[in-house]
Amino acid sequence: NMPPQLLKGRAAVREFQKHKKVVHAVAWNCNGTRLASGSVDSTAHVWTGIAEESGGKESHIELSGHQDGVDQLCWDPQHPDRLATASGDKTVRLWDARTGRCTNVIETRGENINIAWSPDAAHIAVGNKDDDISIIDARKGKLLKTTKFAYEVNE
Repeated sequence: NMPPQLLKGRAAVREFQKHKKVVHAVAWNCNGTRLASGSVDSTAHVWTGIAEESGGKESHIELSGHQDGVDQLCWDPQHPDRLATASGDKTVRLWDARTGRCTNVIETRGENINIAWSPDAAHIAVGNKDDDISIIDARKGKLLKTTKFAYEVNE
């Protein structure tokens, strides 16, 4: 919460309230047409048509399937409809944001807390609480390798 004196001259455009618990992650897709959020409530939500300049019809979809909180998420940098979510349930899920369908579930060694898609869209890196980094083939939805680090890599 910002002090009132810092809010002078600023206006909140909108609040979106669909999650039942705290939100840990938000991200825009590569072309700015969709906004995703991930929450402790084990869901992700995707909004379309919310930007002022979009002029389109607003829609919303809930992505459910994780058994623990969605701590981080990221969009495919080359495809505006592909989303990846990382959860404490030891899985990464790939989603089709047009339909809300989970296209892949990739099991990992630990509770996932970080995720990043490579710029060429070929791989996803995910970090967990145990300092493991896993590399996923994003096109096949398969875990390629996991490396354990002797130092903290989860921040």
